[in-house]
Order: sequence, then C-alpha cells, then structure tokens
Amino acid sequence: MEMLQPAPGCTVIDATFGRGGHSRAFLKRGASVVALDVDPEAEKEAHRLAAEVGADRFRFYRMNFSELGRLMEKEGPADAILLDLGISSPQVDQAERGFSFQQAGPLDMRMNPESGVTAEQLVNELSEPELRNLLREGGEDRDPGKIARAIVRARPLHTTADLATAVSRVTHAPRPGAKHPATRTFMALRRAVNREGETLNEALAAIPRALKPGGRMGILTYHSIEDRAVKNWIREHSEEEKRQLGMAFGHPNPERWVRPLGEAVPTEEEISANPRARSARLRGAELLQGGVA
Repeated sequence: MEMLQPAPGCTVIDATFGRGGHSRAFLKRGASVVALDVDPEAEKEAHRLAAEVGADRFRFYRMNFSELGRLMEKEGPADAILLDLGISSPQVDQAERGFSFQQAGPLDMRMNPESGVTAEQLVNELSEPELRNLLREGGEDRDPGKIARAIVRARPLHTTADLATAVSRVTHAPRPGAKHPATRTFMALRRAVNREGETLNEALAAIPRALKPGGRMGILTYHSIEDRAVKNWIREHSEEEKRQLGMAFGHPNPERWVRPLGEAVPTEEEISANPRARSARLRGAELLQGGVA
C-alpha cells in the first residue's frame, strides 16, 4: 500500500486477482480496482466482490496480465499496477489442480484449467534433451540431465506422486527443514505449462503504456528467475540508465523512464504467520512524467 499509494480517485490494476486480498485492500483505501485473472475460481470470487462494491469501483476481466495492452483499449491507463506472479494458495491446496507434490493429484498445473497443454503431456511427450532444457531454464535444477533421464525412465507418469517419486529416486533426501527435491522440477513444469516467462515479459513491455505519467508499478515475485527479470527491467528503464545511454550516444532515448521505488521482503513475523510468504519480494517503480515515446 505504501509503495502504490492507492487513494480515492485512483484506479489500480490488480493482476492477478487470486481470491481478492489485494483488491480488497485497495478498495479499503478508497481506490477503484480493475482486476484480472484466468482462473475460473477467481472469477467466481470477483463476481461476489463486484456485487458487494458495485461496478463503478470494481471491474473484473478474465484475462492474463500479458494482455495489458488489450485491457487499455477497454479501461485506459491506470494510476497503479500490481503484478502478483506465480500461483495462489487455493490453487496449491486443491489436489486436483496438480500444482503440489504434497498431495496426490493429476499432473495438470494449468492456471486456466480450460485450455492449454498439461504437465502430464510435457513429462510424457518431450524428449530427454527437451526436458533437460526445460528443467535447467525454468527451475534452475542443479542436475537437470539426471532428473530428465529419471522422468523418461519412469514413463508414463500420470500423477503428482508419480513425478515426485521419479525425481526423489535420483536426488538426495532433503535435510529437515530443506526444500523437497522435486520443488524446482515442479516449478519448471508449472512455468512451462503457463508460459510464465513469456507472459511476464509481455506484461513488462506493456506497463509503460498501461500507466499514467506518475503512475506506480509493484511486482511480487517468488523465485530468483522472476525477480532477476523484474530487477533487470527496472534497471534498464531507470532514469539514470537512460541518461547514461543518452550521454554515450549523444541523444536521449525516447522510451519512457522510471524511477525505482526500492524493494520489500516479508518480516520474520510475517513468515512465521504465513510460511508461504518466505520467498516473496516486492519491487516497485514510478513512471516519470516526461519521456513519452
């Protein structure tokens, strides 16, 4: 709230809506909210919230945040944008969604369960080299070749338990309190199923046009791959970076500039109350008044 400064008269884009925690906080501060999500369960909760507060203060669109450009055609630029990456707790807790190795369920992992390729298709149809690349790039697995071979040997895999068992057979047993050995594998598959890297890049490219001059962006990430992409984007679009480029090449860069607003991580108290917050990191930036392309 401090970073994005929602207030009466402001419009905030909440992407993704999840179950509405951020939207309700923005509304409590007096702002109007435009929320996005591709999950049909999120859409149901959004309709309930819309009935509570009215369409003049809350509107929902069934779309991915990579579609910010299309949203602008309907709503115009906003005063603030929050991108909340990754999956929501309800998605993790529903075994039938297939996101968690802690519960037996189908290997699905689609945020929009009505379309797209499933994790089961990927683990059973990709070649070993393709799986190795997927695990290395999407989850930064420490030994993607060994895990890819284990997956191929264990085919066919149909459930989260099948996949977790195949990975655990070729990795060290976790120390008490350490991450499960299949954590990175599941993350890599989830990112591939939902094209998370591509959708983040598409959203970042659209943000300068989706914000009003002086508007603020905040992005919540949950692992190093996402955080690195966001940190690099802010640095590459920062006022200081553009000034240096202009000096080096003898002309100002015409892209919109941003001013970094810093970062925030959860406190020990928050992590104790909500362990899933432990890897969260919030980075923000303000779109400067000048420099419109």
